[in-house]
Amino acid sequence: MKILHTSDWHLGLDFYGVSLLEDQAAMLERVAEIAAREGVGAVLVAGDVFDRAVVGAEAMRLYEQAMRRLCLEMRLPVVVCAGNHDGATRLSLLRELLASAGLHVFGRAGAQDDAVDLGDAVIHVLPYCTTDDARAAFPGENPGSAAEATALFLQKRAPRPDGRFHILLGHCFAAGGQAGRSDRAAAVGGALAVPLEAFAPFDYAALGHLHRAQQLGSVRYSGAPLVYAFDEAGQQKGVTILDTEDGSARFVPVVPRRETLCREGTLDELLSGGSEAYMKLTVRDALATSSVQEALRKKYPNALVIESGMEMQSGGGPALSAREAAADSPLRLAEKFYLYKTGLEMDEEQRAWFRAAVEEAERE
Repeated sequence: MKILHTSDWHLGLDFYGVSLLEDQAAMLERVAEIAAREGVGAVLVAGDVFDRAVVGAEAMRLYEQAMRRLCLEMRLPVVVCAGNHDGATRLSLLRELLASAGLHVFGRAGAQDDAVDLGDAVIHVLPYCTTDDARAAFPGENPGSAAEATALFLQKRAPRPDGRFHILLGHCFAAGGQAGRSDRAAAVGGALAVPLEAFAPFDYAALGHLHRAQQLGSVRYSGAPLVYAFDEAGQQKGVTILDTEDGSARFVPVVPRRETLCREGTLDELLSGGSEAYMKLTVRDALATSSVQEALRKKYPNALVIESGMEMQSGGGPALSAREAAADSPLRLAEKFYLYKTGLEMDEEQRAWFRAAVEEAERE
């Protein structure tokens, strides 16, 4: 059996204030197309379906459309576990009713071994869990960290060999995984990393939480199918196709609706080009003043970050001692900061805005 493994959709996420709903709709359509083209027998979603516990109606609609396509139109069983960004209770509402349509959703880890039997393969599901979840599920146990709690759940869920392919579907940080800036709230490093040997009883661990596709022995992160931070620019995003017959896993790219790129150069060099991609631009020879940003956005309409390389080389901030800062008024400090960031002096209207903001803050 072929199984499509995906995770970290983060539906409803805003990228530097820009809604990605259209990009996410295109991504979900391409995931469904890959499932059809590859002839998979099931789809696994390893958490962080949504970007936060309570999302808008548009994000919910995307989720509904994706599941209707996969479960009702394509007749594929879909198994979903909650991640740390999901509202576990909300995600698993109407769980039994949804299971009758082929959508198996698991919101919170409990004492029972949540599993979905697919015949030749069994999916053991472990949503994102905490020490409180472990203590509630297993009275008398007292894990001291999220990693220990996860390892305890894995020990309790360890399958007995029966000739079938046993898959763990989970959302956690495995020791040795590489995290990026977009892995917000990822439990990384030290005592928070689950030892790889804890996953050993399973033939394959289909994990979510880290946004870079990577494999650590039998542990596999499919990665997010879209770029969610500029440090991921240039990374190929996609899904994993697992073949339970031989245990092989291969990456299949998901082509984005719009690329995400970083570009650096002099102002003249940047103005000589242009792109519709989501851009981070670094200007080497000029401050990122409003006029510079306006000129660049004519060539790069989706430039989300425009910064000055001159500022970066200056050490990250103007030289100002604590004594000097304490001697300045809030307005004077604001004027210095504005001059440093823009190369311009505040005008009287801006000073009035700042004074009004300070007065309001003091009243509150």
